[in-house]
Amino acid sequence: MVRRRFKTEADIARYIKEGYGQGEGSSYKSWIRVQDVPSMGRSRKVVGIKSGRVHHFLSDLEYAYFLLLEFSDEVVDIREQYPLFATVRARDVAADMGIQYPVFYGTQVPFVLTSDFVVTLRGPDERKRLAIRTCKYASDLSDPNKYQGTIEKLDLERALWADQGQDDWKIVTEDLINPIFKDNLEWLHKSNLTNRVELESQLLERFIEIMVSESDGARTLSSIVRSASVAVGTPYRVGVQLFKQLVWEKRILAEIINTRLDLLLRCPKLTVGNPSQTARRAA
Repeated sequence: MVRRRFKTEADIARYIKEGYGQGEGSSYKSWIRVQDVPSMGRSRKVVGIKSGRVHHFLSDLEYAYFLLLEFSDEVVDIREQYPLFATVRARDVAADMGIQYPVFYGTQVPFVLTSDFVVTLRGPDERKRLAIRTCKYASDLSDPNKYQGTIEKLDLERALWADQGQDDWKIVTEDLINPIFKDNLEWLHKSNLTNRVELESQLLERFIEIMVSESDGARTLSSIVRSASVAVGTPYRVGVQLFKQLVWEKRILAEIINTRLDLLLRCPKLTVGNPSQTARRAA
């Protein structure tokens, strides 16, 4: 796919007509795609478990935060690179704040601000609400060469959402992301994108029972998965896939925030989970 250009208002109108920045769930089309911006090697495309579509992330921080959102049962939809168009009202808000509305480089075309994540959350009462998150490295918020322009854009982004009645807007920095937790989620996430392992109910419960009962801290994760796989008559590699699937679905619980999951390391203590009562909170 070729890189899109944003040099005229006709360009923006065309992309809106093509559906960019619109839709929900599997039908949402990210306003900015990986191929639309210069890359320093940190952008990536990732298929989402919740959405079933390709997501576009422009930094490692965005990707790491996405994994947290994917794992949270409170999150029902994730829309990245969500546009805030330069409407007359948006420019009035900027003027009221004393901020000169940004333009695309080398043009006089008003810039399309984007929020890194617009997240749909569902609470215990089943009501849905939006949470808006923007990802910034701490250095970008402290670098005097970047600070003024960055803060102005963030203030404007927050104000534009508030003007629409959306007040749950926050900045996410790398300080929120535990690297061990992120690595564990990445390991689990990749396996849950492939074909699901299906076992009869009794065999599945037997697999869970063995994994939980033998996780006494003395054996490696690989050893316990192998024992559980033999007990239910499934190949070891399928057992590994099943274990990852069960942890992702919270059928098996483990302390994965500060303890690394690795087949060659000792298995942390495992317990039987209740998916409806765990991992509801999104950061």
